[in-house]
Parts: sequence; structure tokens; C-alpha cells
Amino acid sequence: MIPLQLVDGFGLLFIALMLVVYASIFFGVLGGLGYFILRVRSGGSVDERLDRMERKIGRLEAHVEHLQDEQR
Repeated sequence: MIPLQLVDGFGLLFIALMLVVYASIFFGVLGGLGYFILRVRSGGSVDERLDRMERKIGRLEAHVEHLQDEQR
């Protein structure tokens, strides 16, 4: 029967370090891919997206003012 070979302290430390490195690389790639997908889905350049957000905020402000005028 072959005895079970246990990893010593340095080996466990190395394995844990490599696990952290591989997990960091994996989550980094996953996060970059998610950022890229969200960026593509948002459409347009930064200026176009900012203009859309400003128009949307303007419409929301007008809607809030309209609702406040109705309550008076």
C-alpha cells in the first residue's frame, strides 16, 4: 500500500498563493468582460451618454415640478 503524501507548510502556502493569483486573474478578466459588455450596451460615446442623461434629468425635474403644482 502506498502511503498518503501530505503537503508540508511551504507547499500549502505556495498552493494558497497560486489560488489567490488565479482567482484574481479570473475575476479581473470577468470584471473587464462585464465592463466591456455594459459599455457596449450603453451605446455611444461619453458625450452622447452624458447628453442623454442630462435630457432625462431635465424631463424628470419637469415631471416633479408638474406633480408639485398639481398638489397645490
